[in-house]
Amino acid sequence: MTDFETVYIGSEEPDSLDARMLCDERSAYLAAMTGKSAQQSIAYGDLRSIRARFVLARNSMGEAMGCGAIRRQSYNVAEVRLLYVRLQYRGLEATLLSHLEGQARLLGYHVLRLCVTPAERGASRACEARG
Repeated sequence: MTDFETVYIGSEEPDSLDARMLCDERSAYLAAMTGKSAQQSIAYGDLRSIRARFVLARNSMGEAMGCGAIRRQSYNVAEVRLLYVRLQYRGLEATLLSHLEGQARLLGYHVLRLCVTPAERGASRACEARG
């Protein structure tokens, strides 16, 4: 990702065309890396809860760059799911994570957990960098 790239992050429906394309890309990437598809790893209905968010990052041309979601795990705990950034926008993970952290605070969560596979190194590094 270039330093001068403008990024817009906002909530979207998890079954929008861009959301499905990004989730399919993520699943294909994970299948190539681990041999397992990630398609069944989350129930998209969970992302429509009043205390859940699915967000897309877009550039100034409206192109989807990446996505992420938070969903309720317990009253005070949310988990980050579906954190994915297209290859040409790597480095955006920390920005997406920061946005999701803010959304989690607004929704009243006190703890945010990340569930990733070893193949999702970018997401892991972004979280480790943020503590």
